Parts: sequence; C-alpha cells; structure tokens
Amino acid sequence: MSAVVNVEKFYERLNRIHAHFVKHNESTWNGADCISISKGAASEESRYLKSTVIHHYLFGYELTDTVLLLTKDGHCLVLAAKKKCDFLQPAMGKAPKDGSITKLTLLTRSKAQESLETVEELFKAATGGKSDGGIKIGVVMKEFKSSDGVKEGGNVSAWGKKMNKPSSKVELVDLSGGISIVMAVKDKDELDLLKKSSVLSNKVLKHGFVPRIEEVIDNSTVVTHEKLASEIEDILEDPSKIKLNVPREAVESCYFPIIQSGGDYDFKVSAQSNDENVKFDVITVSLGARYQTYCSNIVRTFLVDAPKQVTKMYDTLLGLHEACLKAMVPGKPLKNVYAAAVKYLTDEGKENLISSLPKTLGFGIGIDFRDTNLLLNKKNTVTFRPGMVFSLAVSFAGLKLSEATRASLNSKSAIKDVSEYGLMIGDMVAITENSADVMTKFGKAITDISYTINDEEDDGDDDEEESDDDDRKLAKKIAREEEANPTGGRRSGRLAANSASAHEADGAAERERKQIELMARKNEERLRELARSSKKKSGDSKTKKAEELEAYKDTRTLPDSVLPNQVKVDMANECVILPICGNPVPFHISTIKNVVLPDPDSAAYLRINFYTAGMAVGKDCPENTVKLVQKYAPYATFIREMTFRSLDNHSLTTAFRQISELRKRAKMKELQDQEEANLVKQEALVRTKNERVPRLADLTMRPVFAGRKTQGNLEAHTNGLRFISTRGEIVDIMYANIKHAIFQPYKTVDVGRRSMYDPDEMDDEQRERQLRKRLNEAFKDFCRKVESVMRKNGYSVEFDIPYRDLGFLGNPHKEMVTIQPTLNCLCNLTETPFFVVDLSNVDHVHFERVTFMSKAFDMVLINKDFTKQPWRVDMIPNEDKDSIQEWLTDMEISYTEGPMNLNWKQIMSTVEGDDRFYMDTEEDEVTQKEAGWEFLRMFGKDDDVDEESEEESGYSENSEQEESSEEESEEEDFDDDEDDESDFDADEDLEEQGMDWDDMEREAAADDRKKKREGEDEQDARPKRKSRR
Repeated sequence: MSAVVNVEKFYERLNRIHAHFVKHNESTWNGADCISISKGAASEESRYLKSTVIHHYLFGYELTDTVLLLTKDGHCLVLAAKKKCDFLQPAMGKAPKDGSITKLTLLTRSKAQESLETVEELFKAATGGKSDGGIKIGVVMKEFKSSDGVKEGGNVSAWGKKMNKPSSKVELVDLSGGISIVMAVKDKDELDLLKKSSVLSNKVLKHGFVPRIEEVIDNSTVVTHEKLASEIEDILEDPSKIKLNVPREAVESCYFPIIQSGGDYDFKVSAQSNDENVKFDVITVSLGARYQTYCSNIVRTFLVDAPKQVTKMYDTLLGLHEACLKAMVPGKPLKNVYAAAVKYLTDEGKENLISSLPKTLGFGIGIDFRDTNLLLNKKNTVTFRPGMVFSLAVSFAGLKLSEATRASLNSKSAIKDVSEYGLMIGDMVAITENSADVMTKFGKAITDISYTINDEEDDGDDDEEESDDDDRKLAKKIAREEEANPTGGRRSGRLAANSASAHEADGAAERERKQIELMARKNEERLRELARSSKKKSGDSKTKKAEELEAYKDTRTLPDSVLPNQVKVDMANECVILPICGNPVPFHISTIKNVVLPDPDSAAYLRINFYTAGMAVGKDCPENTVKLVQKYAPYATFIREMTFRSLDNHSLTTAFRQISELRKRAKMKELQDQEEANLVKQEALVRTKNERVPRLADLTMRPVFAGRKTQGNLEAHTNGLRFISTRGEIVDIMYANIKHAIFQPYKTVDVGRRSMYDPDEMDDEQRERQLRKRLNEAFKDFCRKVESVMRKNGYSVEFDIPYRDLGFLGNPHKEMVTIQPTLNCLCNLTETPFFVVDLSNVDHVHFERVTFMSKAFDMVLINKDFTKQPWRVDMIPNEDKDSIQEWLTDMEISYTEGPMNLNWKQIMSTVEGDDRFYMDTEEDEVTQKEAGWEFLRMFGKDDDVDEESEEESGYSENSEQEESSEEESEEEDFDDDEDDESDFDADEDLEEQGMDWDDMEREAAADDRKKKREGEDEQDARPKRKSRR
C-alpha cells in the first residue's frame, strides 16, 4: 500500500473507544474482557457493515482480512497480511503517553504459513494468559454469525475457528451498541466532512433534481421513476454535471435515489423507485451523497396542483418537523423526539394523524448511513450530546384525499386520480451546545415546493379563498393563456412567473410585477409580526399607574421661613408655597402649567396657571400629571389660575424667576428619566492579558471629545474595544453592543494630472497609491484580528464592506454625500453627521418627486416602528433610480413612487392608529381597501396587471377593428368628459346666479371701493376686458 495511516487521528480515536470501553464496560459493552473486530473481504454490500465503518473511522481505509484486538489494559493487536502491516507500521511505538493505549503489536501471517502461531498469540493476549479460558470477547455479532465475505484459510477465518472451539471456552457478546455510542459524537474533522456531504446533497437536489422535474412537468415528458432516479444518481457520482468542482473519486451515492408519485408511497429506508411513470401530483424524492465515506440524506415532497386539503396537511407536517427539531436538545433522550411529535399533533387537535407517523423519525448518520442503535423512536433512551448528527425524516403515510376535494379539481390535474397520498420531509441535523442545526438548507416552505399547471374548477370553494393571492392569480392567468394559445407545452405556475422576465424588454415592468407580489407577501408577514408582538405586550406589559404627589408629609415639615402672605419656592422639595386666605398651601411644580409676570404699574402682579381637567394639557405636561388629571377629573374640583398682587416688585420678580427655573429643572429631570428608563448596566471591559492585543494606532475618533481632533489608539480586548486618546481619554465599546460593524476601504478620486510628463506629479501619485494600499491592508488586517478575537470569546460580529458599485449621491442631512449599501445597512461613513439605516428596520421605501420633468427625486425609508419618523435622502439623480429599485427588489424591500412630497408626520400618525393597516378589508371585513402601503402606489396594481396582459397578448386579424373601436370609445369617453366638465361649470354658474340683489349690490360697492383705492379708471380697464376676449 502506498498510503500510510494518520497516526495522530488513529490513536485519538482508538483511545476514545478504549476509554469508553473501560468506563462503561458492564452497561454498554456487555461486560466484554476484550474487543475483537474482524473484517472480511470487500464488496459493494459490505460498505455499511460495522467492521467496515470502524476501519474507515480508525485507519481511513478498509483493511480486508484483518483482525483487530483491543484488551482492557490498552494493548492493541492487529493480525493482517504484510502489506496491511506495512501500512500501520508508522504507528508503531507512537502511542501518546497521556492516552489509555499502551502498546500496538502487528502480527503478520504469510500466505505460505500453515501454522497457527499468530492466531495463538492473538488468543493468548485476549485471555490474558489464562490457560482455562472462560472469557467474554466482544464482536459484531451480526457479522460474526453470517460469515459473509470471510475467505477460507485467511486470518479472519482462522480467528473465528479458534474462538468457536469448545476448548477455548469463549463467550461471545455483542459490541455494536458501544461502538455506535462512541462514534455518534463527531469530532471537528468529521463534522466538517458531514457538512460538505450535506451541502453536496442539497446542491444535487437544487441544481439537479429540481430543474429536471420542472422540465419534465413543463414539457409533459413521460419518464419512469427508475429512469429519473438513475439520472440523479449519475449526478451524485459526477457532480461536474451541475458545475460542482468536486473530485469524482471522493463522492458516491449513499443509495439509489427514491422517487415516488401517483398514490403509491413507501417511506421505508429500503424503498425502491419503481418503473411506473412519474405522475404530476404529489412527488417525493429522497437522495443521499457520500463524501469521503461520510453520508448525508435529504428528503422533499413536491406538490403539483395541490388542493387546500393537501397544502394544509403539508403545513401540519412542517410544524411537526419544527417541533421535532426543538426536542433535539443536548441532555434529553432520543425518544423525546417521537414524544414531541405526538404532543404536537395532540395539541393541534389532530390525534388521528398519530397513526400515520412512521415507527422511527430518523436515525444517527455518519460513516454508517443508518445506525440502528441511534434510532429516533419512542423507546430509545440514548442521550443527545453535542457533536451528534442525525437524519431527521418526518412523514405522513396513507392520507386520504376526500371525494369532494377531488371533484373540485380540474379534470386535467393528475392529482384528481389520487385517492391516497403521503408526505415526507427529511434533513440533516447536527446537535450543538444548545439546540439543533439544520445542515441541508433547501427550502421546505409551500412556495418552494408547489407548482400549478392546471386551474381549478370555477365552482370550487378553494377558488374563493385564494382569489386574493396575487401570485396564484398570476400563475393561473398565464396558465389559461397557455391553454388558449398553446406554445408547445404546459408551464408550472412558478416557472411561468420566473420565465416572464425572459420575454419582457422593459425591466421596470418586471420589477413592478415582482414588487406587487413582494408587497402582498410582506403584508402577510407584518400582520403575523404585529400579532405576535401585540400578544407579547398584552401578556407582559402592565399599565403604569399614576404616582401621587407628596411634597411634605405634614404641616410640621413645611419650611420655617414661610410667611403668611408670601409666595415661597422650595427648590429642594420641588414645590411652590402659595398664600391662600393667609395660609401657606404647597403646590407641586409639575401641576403648574405656566407662570406670567405682567409689566408692573403701581403694583406688581404674578399669575400662575395650573393643569386642569376640561382643557388641553399640552405636550409639555408631565406624563404623571396627565394621569393624575384623568384620574381625578370625574369628581375633583381643579384650580385653573391664581393671581397675586404686591406693592413690592422684588418679591414677585424673585418668585417668578425661581418658579421658571424650577420648572426648567423638573422638565430636564423628566427627560433624563425617560432617556435612562431603558438603560441597562454595562459590563466592564475585560482586558486581554498574556497575549498580544490587536491594535490600530494614530486614529481619529468622531465625534470628538473636545477641541478640533481626538486622536489615539484602538485596541481589541476580550469583550470589547477600547479607544485611548493621546490625552488619556477612554471610550469602551462592548462587543455585545455592536449590531453592525462596517469597514470601508480608502479610495481617492482621480481628478486628472496637470501634465502627463511631470515626474514630480507621477511620484506623488505613486506614493499616494502605496499609502492607500498600506492603509487598506492595515485596517483590513485589524478587522480580521477583531473578528478572530470575537469568535474566540463567543461573539458573532462580522465586518461588512459597502458595495461601491451600488453607491449613489444624495442628501440625508444638509449636504450631498455618497451613500452606499452594505449587506445589512444603507450608510454614509465619510461625512458627519453619519447616516446609517438598518435595513431590517425598514418596512417600506417611497420615492417622491418622480416625474418626467424632474432631474432628481427623494427617497423616504419608512421605519417599522410607526412612532418614529421615516429617514429621508433627498436630491438623488434620476439616473440612479433604476439601480436603487433593482437593489431594493433583490433585498426584498417593497417600494412605491409618486409625483409629490407627502406629509409624513400626518401619514405616520394615521397609520399608527390603524389596527387594520396591513389588511385588505375595513372593520366590517367585507368592504375592500388597499392593504399596507399600496395607497402610495402611483398606478394601481390591477391596472398594471391588465397592461402587462395587453402587452403580452399576440397580434390578431381583428386588431385594426379593435383599434378603431378603442379610438371610438376613447372619443366617446372624451365627449363624456366634456359633458361632465360643462355640467360642473353650469353648477358653478347656478351658484353665482343664486345671489340675491342685496348681495350683488354689496359686492359691486366693494369692487368700486377697491378700484378707487388702486387709482384705476375706466379707460385702463377697457383694454383689459378686450384682451380677455
């Protein structure tokens, strides 16, 4: 053998097996005194044998006709041919000192050797030198009993005969369970290979099966399940067919792909693709890739012309899948998954589906495709541990399709002939420290797996329920056009929507169509979000009660210096003591609305106004005072105003100034309390010690502490960044507080040279390019180091880089700047104040001043929090509009456009108070209205769809007649418009004729007076009347 064993990995995994064997000998390993693993001849059927799996796990290769013996004292013996022993030779004498393996011995038996000396030596090591035998040897019992692939006269055969001799007094016990438990927890290398294998299965499904099945559906191709499965297996064996650069020798198919349809479904692992033709109804596909001996599995169900009954059942299966994922938590037994599935169906009131569940909902997977000791059934007590990987496969079998549902389907739909169907979803799932991580990312949502090729009957109830679904309406419309004017094949609803762009010359029309679909979907998502948030608020929030005001507990605590007829201000207790009938009465400062000091004449006056019921309290009123007024308004008597007169100007002026100052302080304190209400105590910075700290020197921080510049160094520590200025000022930024980190490379603007041959200018440019390169490398290297430090300490923040090609000019504040999008933000980082908008907080985008005459437009980004005003970017050049709208569509952000600027303060206040804003009906749930931000659209969506349908319609022989009739109808409409306008003018004339003589005389007199004031005469007025003619 030219290859050699990976010594480090071999001992690491052998130590893992031995440690578990010694620790759990009685429970898991059935009290075996030693482990014996025999591997016979290689074959296609033997690749999932436990012995083959162990060989790949330990050696990385399959060593045929080899016996491995492992004793309790850590002695490992291998009986094999010379070439196999040469392969293992590098491991001799390399056992780690800190491991439980003490020694490795290689026993070679040549072909010509007739004696059984090596077998006797192996047996002696197994018995520990006991002459009377009487030991337990752990073997893979299933393989040992079958003896398949055992070559007569070989090492395995000789060892088996020795153990079976009655004189040996050996008791054989099964070790499969122990091996499964040890290999269930994957190391880092295994998890990486399993992830790559899962990605390969995912890509074969996405780029291999899905395009092929869509082609079959679109062209009504006749193909058998077996033929289609064979095509997918060819892709698994050669991924270059879907443009994947994966070595062919590293990949193979785990099993022959299983494709089923037409009402005949078998969800067992042993199922086969039959030779029946693929039916366009409920199609299930199961496939698995094997990458460097590590297996993966993915299962999906595709629905064609599925009625509501089937889609609702599929939604239930999706919920069941999520419930099972949540049950796969470290520390819980495997049987919890099945229990979670049963509980979910019970809670949903669908106990009848429990009988449709399979006996197992998945299995452990790795080198062994299906480990029978790690089944997700209702009895398995093995515990989930981080590092385990499972194939989770949930399914419903034997589901009945009702006669009423079948009768409502289109007669051309293949699903109409199905009386019984099944659904299945399967994913690769890795157990992490806290939860389960899905490794196969292909979509499972109903929009990802459903197709529509035939319309449903008009009298079906489902049509009424789905009439408002724009996406489905568009698919049905295209399907009807295809049926009326066939082009050579049927098209699925999803493909028709996707292929429309290939036939449309106008990109704006395609974006508009996508935006209509996107807005409908976003409305539904926002409805669900608001429902969840309102439910959470109603359960968690408690109405804050009004706090009673108490300046003094009793009269004894009043200030001693208060005089009977004096206005006294107590700054410490925040109250004003006013004399009423000679008695000092305290009033809290929050009850005073304002205080007025009129200009004094012979005496000074001081007027104090209070907040009272029955009048507008104003926006400056403290929140607690508003609640108190509302609380006592039904039965209390309020003082609205008090006026005090004094001959001493100084005393009232002093009181006026003190009251004004106290009101100012109280207002500032209230604002500070509001700002600090949501503050939490920040963790202290943990400085990195005993290792090098990433540092970026000579930085300028904005905004500055004081002066013109704040320069210093930025350091990355264990849990945060620290900026230390040259003056010793410190700013700490915790990693937990960083939502987005952005790195924008330095780039200069080329303004052109003064001279093409100026050597000094060329040197300056060269130095600038080198400086720019060094700065970019320094910042980029610092960003990488910061990301490394954060990952090391359990934080997940990555630096985004703005997309320079998508940048555009705009005015977010008071200056034209370049605004660039990143993966998560829209930002300008070069000019202050900075402009950063988190795209996850953007609900909708509206373009203002979009007309054919304007050279620029404005963009309004509406916040999901309607209590906040939208962000604005003004004066964006018109040539950037298409690229911005294309980017918004790609980011799945809906937008609209209009010709004028809108009053957003009024719009947001209206929207905030509308509980049915995202719904398409009024309170009566009957009257139709525009849902969400549809009312901002310049053109209605129905008109757009009609225009698109008119553009897509073909030329007909009667087109000239249609055009002439359209022109006639337009002329009639125009005449009607003129009639309408004349009627409107007549109404206005009637209103003027309705004036009586007195009114007309008054109006004439007013005109005469006006003419006299302006000095006009009749000669000046006459040519004006002439010019009006």
